[in-house]
Amino acid sequence: MKVRVSSFCAIVLSFTLPLMAATLDEEKYIDDLLPVLVEMNEEGKHAGKTISAPVKKNAAKALTYIGGINIPNQPYAQEMIQKYIHSYTDTDYAKNALVKTLDNGELYRLYIRQELKKRKMPAALEYLPVVESEYKPLATSRSGARGLWQFMENSIKPFMKKNEWIDERLDPWKSTDAALSKLQDNYNMFGDWPIAIAAYNCGAGAMKRILKNAPQKTFWYIAEKGLLRDQSVQYVPKFLAISELSEKGAQYGIQLPEITKSTRFAEFDYVTVEQKITMERLASELRLDYTTLKMLNCALVHGCTPPDAPYNIRLPVGMGRGAAIALETMQKESRQAHIQKTEVISHTVIKGETLYFLSRLYGCSVDDICAENNMQKNDVLSIGKTLYIPVKKAET
Repeated sequence: MKVRVSSFCAIVLSFTLPLMAATLDEEKYIDDLLPVLVEMNEEGKHAGKTISAPVKKNAAKALTYIGGINIPNQPYAQEMIQKYIHSYTDTDYAKNALVKTLDNGELYRLYIRQELKKRKMPAALEYLPVVESEYKPLATSRSGARGLWQFMENSIKPFMKKNEWIDERLDPWKSTDAALSKLQDNYNMFGDWPIAIAAYNCGAGAMKRILKNAPQKTFWYIAEKGLLRDQSVQYVPKFLAISELSEKGAQYGIQLPEITKSTRFAEFDYVTVEQKITMERLASELRLDYTTLKMLNCALVHGCTPPDAPYNIRLPVGMGRGAAIALETMQKESRQAHIQKTEVISHTVIKGETLYFLSRLYGCSVDDICAENNMQKNDVLSIGKTLYIPVKKAET
């Protein structure tokens, strides 16, 4: 027995002296010493004696269900989620950062929550933008992903549009619809929410290839076995930890903000325009704060609607009728100004000419020619037909 105690002391001292010399703190010291004590404990068991190792107090209760997503009661899954729960609760700085992020999301969370309920998707997905963008609708990653849900440009079809005038990745509401559709597609493909969420991060194609040869088709298996890239391995437990904390903050000592019941940023009016309208001018006509109108339509990268395609402008509820009247007035003024600056000439159509060709030839728009001749954009031009073309007046 004396030999065993001496051996034990010698081993303990062999760890304590270097650690003390390196001035490591007590927590690090215990973490380094713990594996040795556990090993000694195992040796003691085999010898018919047990040497007690330190036991962590207040062991976390197993998490089995987070916001509609089942969690397996197995060490790897539980430890991975608890790791991130601890990272968000072990300091005031971490707690405040989570509170601030959820505060940022107040404008969008009610809409996301309503959409999840309509689609019968897990409520936990309300918090996925915390991981993606910290609820910042204009967030841009180093790889070029943009918006609340961090879509890459090559992944937006068929969910959203992007061109010279609009980038719907920057629209929190349209990108929410797109993200939830993509997540639903992933779930329908894989039949498992942790897999579907991981596939949102790494791509459905990559996930298919990984699962093809995996003995077990679960996220926790492929993550633990190193079959998935580390970013995606961390992505799911981090998201689940945030969801757990966001729903049960009081249990973890965090006073988290509740979203208001106001539907101000969850329900809207829309008005359609078919020409270039600036948000600044429309806001002025509506006596509406320009920042608010711009925020509601942040997919408009130049602050105006496209000049050559219809566009639905999003407005606060109750402003649709007023906006329609204002836009009608603005469009009349625009047409009058256009008429004052143009003159009409006649043109006889010859073989091969199209409305688009004539618009380029005379420096006007197809819409201008159609309006002047009471015709539609898709009308076929007959050879010999006379068209009236509005052109800019020559400067005098």
